[in-house]
Amino acid sequence: AMFATLFFGILDPATGSLSYINGGHEPLYILNPGGGVKARLAATGPSVGILPKIEFKIEQVRLEPGDFLLGYTDGVTEAVAPDGRFFTMKQLVSLLAAPSSAAAELLDRIADSLQTHIGDAEQFDDITLLAVRRLP
Repeated sequence: AMFATLFFGILDPATGSLSYINGGHEPLYILNPGGGVKARLAATGPSVGILPKIEFKIEQVRLEPGDFLLGYTDGVTEAVAPDGRFFTMKQLVSLLAAPSSAAAELLDRIADSLQTHIGDAEQFDDITLLAVRRLP
């Protein structure tokens, strides 16, 4: 009864072509350089280990120059505040509306908001963020 979620992608930085599978993982987001969600990369199959001999559908998208790719674990949207409230998907998406000039800036904005939300509450899951920007 073991399983794992995963996102596996191959990005060609010259063309912006991203081929990927998403095995039950949280959706990744492609963000416009001026802010806002351009695309949501939902699951292309179930979590790995749930069913035997699963074939995952390979999807393809293109990151335009200046676009960001943002990935995160469920520990982000399930981060708990001292009063027991979760840091929701709605809160995460609201942070994606503002423009970013660099991947580090985007990650810092999310991390700062998460830290404010969490305060001194003990966390039960990992909190992982990944951001990539295709240079203009």
